[in-house]
Amino acid sequence: MTSIHQINHNLQKVQNSQCFSKSVVVKELFKYLVEKSINSETPKEFEIAYEVFGNSQNKGKEKNIRIYVHNLRKKLDEYYKNEGAVDQIVFSIPKGGYKVQIHRNRKIIRRSRIASLSPYLLGLSLVVLLLATMVFTSRDRSLITRSYIWEGIYNSQYPLLIILGDHYFINSMNVLGSMTATRLTKINSDEEFNEMLEANPGVKGSFEKTEQTYINKQAPFGLYKVMSFLGGGHNEVNMRYSGNLKWEHLIATNTIFIGSYKTQNILKQIFEKIGITYVVPESKLLYTVKDSTSVYDSSNNDFLDIEYATFIYFKTKDERIAMSLMCKTDIGNVATIKYLSEPENLKELKTLVTDFPTENFKAVFEVSGNDQTDFKILVKRIDPITLNMDEIWP
Repeated sequence: MTSIHQINHNLQKVQNSQCFSKSVVVKELFKYLVEKSINSETPKEFEIAYEVFGNSQNKGKEKNIRIYVHNLRKKLDEYYKNEGAVDQIVFSIPKGGYKVQIHRNRKIIRRSRIASLSPYLLGLSLVVLLLATMVFTSRDRSLITRSYIWEGIYNSQYPLLIILGDHYFINSMNVLGSMTATRLTKINSDEEFNEMLEANPGVKGSFEKTEQTYINKQAPFGLYKVMSFLGGGHNEVNMRYSGNLKWEHLIATNTIFIGSYKTQNILKQIFEKIGITYVVPESKLLYTVKDSTSVYDSSNNDFLDIEYATFIYFKTKDERIAMSLMCKTDIGNVATIKYLSEPENLKELKTLVTDFPTENFKAVFEVSGNDQTDFKILVKRIDPITLNMDEIWP
């Protein structure tokens, strides 16, 4: 997984190389563009002239920015052909812009790697990989990986990060005066926990944060289904809980989030901007398109579960792919993931977005079924995402 520490380490390695040793100006320009790209900023030529060269008046200097960047591209090409041939992280600047792409060196990384998981989930993941390899035939895998949605990730140069939504636990004082792990359904992040303490100052000594967590059935099921056709060594695959996800983990990687609405954590602010909001106290899904909001209420009775699950799909300008599968209870994601793993369903989905002005879209699925069996799934609605995702996605 490409962390800020790894990026900075490799940035210094490039700057200290023999190839860059005599190019002080190019080194400063390179560092500046990398830092801007990490922060999802794309500077204009006059900004580069001022912030790198310290001159906002010399228009000739602004005109020379393209030349400096051209020379920087040549230096990077030379570096990766020689000194940096075995670097794990590669920096590149596509023509036509000043944004630095940061990605893994596919020449030397061809393995599937599991990181940042608890020992229990690590063992579970190994079992998932084994079962996926045994159950799926080459034909099954090929049909899915050549299908809409999955083909882009399967053939991508970027590694894949699977984020499993985990629930937030706290320690609370029990009747015996000792701390015990407990789950309060209205608290799903550090922010909400701190808000609860501020609103109830008298209970501060009775509650504290804990590292304990848990995941629903949908997470290992989704992990199994995705790994069955994207794993097996073709792609580098990493996994992480949403509870310990940080923005830098999303840099230079494809991303799939699988979890309930309550486990979004820091991703919540992104999904709400896209138009997917879940109101926890009322168990209602708010689906917003421009100035219109549809409300979906998941109702339950003794015989039938009705669930509204959502699916988000978008690409960034540097061809990274991000997906999100969210629901209230397990049945939503179980049904949606099964739907998305059937080539015929993927063909249907592709026809629904054919006339969209963008590849990016969001959808609501209505799922009904008894105890997660014999369920029916219906595409309730599907709409393009008109936001510029490069402005809000790391």
